[in-house]
Amino acid sequence: MEIHQILPTISPCDAIGNEAFVIRDILRNWGYRSEIFAQNIHQSINSVNQLSEHKKRSSKKNVLIYHFSIGSDVSKYVMNAPDRKILLYHNITPPHFFYNVNDNLALILSKGKEELKQLVGKIDVALGDSEYNRIELQDIGYNRTGVLPLLIDLEKYDRYNQGLITRYDDGWTNILFVGRTAPNKKQEDIIKCFYYYKAINPRSRLFLVGGFNGCEVYYDQLQNLIKRLGIKDIHIIGMADFPDLVSYYMLAHMFLCMSEHEGFSVPLIESMHFGVPIIAYSSTAVPYTLGGAGILVNRKCYPEIAEMINLVVTDEKLRERIIAKQNIRLKDFAYKRTMDVFREQLNKVIHEC
Repeated sequence: MEIHQILPTISPCDAIGNEAFVIRDILRNWGYRSEIFAQNIHQSINSVNQLSEHKKRSSKKNVLIYHFSIGSDVSKYVMNAPDRKILLYHNITPPHFFYNVNDNLALILSKGKEELKQLVGKIDVALGDSEYNRIELQDIGYNRTGVLPLLIDLEKYDRYNQGLITRYDDGWTNILFVGRTAPNKKQEDIIKCFYYYKAINPRSRLFLVGGFNGCEVYYDQLQNLIKRLGIKDIHIIGMADFPDLVSYYMLAHMFLCMSEHEGFSVPLIESMHFGVPIIAYSSTAVPYTLGGAGILVNRKCYPEIAEMINLVVTDEKLRERIIAKQNIRLKDFAYKRTMDVFREQLNKVIHEC
């Protein structure tokens, strides 16, 4: 028996693509023949096969894992494939966030919502990477659902950029957000929070790390907001390579998330791993991922959030309590524990379907 994975697009520094590689390595270690197939493959990646090549491996004896997060022609292929199927649902960003920013992407996301409904009855087990995602699958009509948190091997987060550390480890307070520069992530609200915090602590800076390909209109809006508010020391980094990403976490005194749509949010886990206290807006999967850790805010009162940041940064005992609770939550995402959940769900398909 072979167990393969399919996804529409695979790119470097992408959470879903990274998980696909982790799963492939796990499956190979368990003795299965396992490959990754994608419709669109970034030119820097040479260990992934074109989707068209999967037909040669497709069989009702095999298992196919479909990573789903956007509309694509891949869904039709999966529907018709004879393999037993596992859906890994990473959620679909609601299209309205991209109206007048990237209308083509909004259409693709709308298409994805329809495809998710069409896949009901064609999937053996549907897994969300958060309870939030699982509930959505259940509400749509999937009968066999479960939760498989994203498989993240945090032991690999050991490469960093010493030059970056030296440059910014200077006694200033570093506020961090990591995530695609996109309207649903609400970087404008982070900037507004920082505007008020900067008045409290002038020796502070904000790092916004995440690519903005396809969201150039939104990027320009953020730059205009910064100019309008007259704020200094905001660094919109764009896509960071892995050592730089690790370095920003090492430098951070606070992780601030104002996102209004998350299917899981890997940066929350990464922040816990690096001992960075989290303040996050309570939306979609964020409270599920935090599981009582960090600080959740239910309304976006920017001056209040700025005061909260200052309190966490300056009150050492409070900071230690927050980090201690985050460390407890982080254990729930331990690599071995998540791997055991994956094995359990995989066995359901192998032995019961």
